[in-house]
Amino acid sequence: MRWTIEVPDGFALKPIVLSHGWHQCRPFEWHADTGRLVRVLRTDRGIRAIELHQLPMGSLEVTLLNASSILDPAETAWIDSAVARILAFDIDLSGFHALCASHPELEAVPRIGAGRLLRCPSVWEDMVKAICGTNIQWKQAVTLINRVAELGDPAAEERHRAWPTPEQVAAAGPEWLREKCRLGYRSPYVAELASRLVSGDLDTGPIERNELDGPETRRFFLSVKGIGKATANLLAILYGHYDQLSIDSATYNFVGGKYFDGEKPTDHQITALYEPFGEWAALAYWYDAMLSWWWPSIEADLA
Repeated sequence: MRWTIEVPDGFALKPIVLSHGWHQCRPFEWHADTGRLVRVLRTDRGIRAIELHQLPMGSLEVTLLNASSILDPAETAWIDSAVARILAFDIDLSGFHALCASHPELEAVPRIGAGRLLRCPSVWEDMVKAICGTNIQWKQAVTLINRVAELGDPAAEERHRAWPTPEQVAAAGPEWLREKCRLGYRSPYVAELASRLVSGDLDTGPIERNELDGPETRRFFLSVKGIGKATANLLAILYGHYDQLSIDSATYNFVGGKYFDGEKPTDHQITALYEPFGEWAALAYWYDAMLSWWWPSIEADLA
């Protein structure tokens, strides 16, 4: 089963997929050789594995990987909505793209269709992955995240699994997270987050419905144990609030190497460097760094 989805102006799938490390974590599966992104979704009808591929004319092709399944219109519409959420269709980048056009370091961003950041279908999944990525090398974080993902229910073809629900993680408990997933000190934080969502003590609805401004969004994430300032800022950035940078070791290394002769800059120096970009400051930093890291790969596709 296959259908197409219209995409926003200036959209390109590959730069969004490569915007940060989520594409390396299950239930995402990125096939760089074909430019196809696989994602497993949990709908009201079951576990569905889909493949996303951008067509030459710009629209997005969605393929249901379990050929024996048939989707009704309501389930198809739900999947379309999930895809729009994952690929951040709701973000209006016109202001950022206009700003990039006048800065040589960023002029490629609108040209290659970059600017949107890959998200998960739920705030819950984004938070767990962000907690797993705290105070650890990213390669190790991917291993932790993929172990948590093994708790999820399988799709019909078994190879793909959905991201586990808060109920599944809460039932597994902190010891399972510690022993099986090797989350270490993060184990009780992830277990408590799951339990709070199950009990209704924490409601991600306002984030998912885009009802909170930047400060409110950051306060929400800071209310979760295991999420500090840098991680709260990172999550806020994923949800469209770009006025504050998420400053971590990668930020110090990149900014120090490019702008301060290898010396470690202060947080104030980093903030001041991108302050002229105003409400887009975090995206300006993001793509200043990202274009340095993966521009050759994108440029090859445009040749």
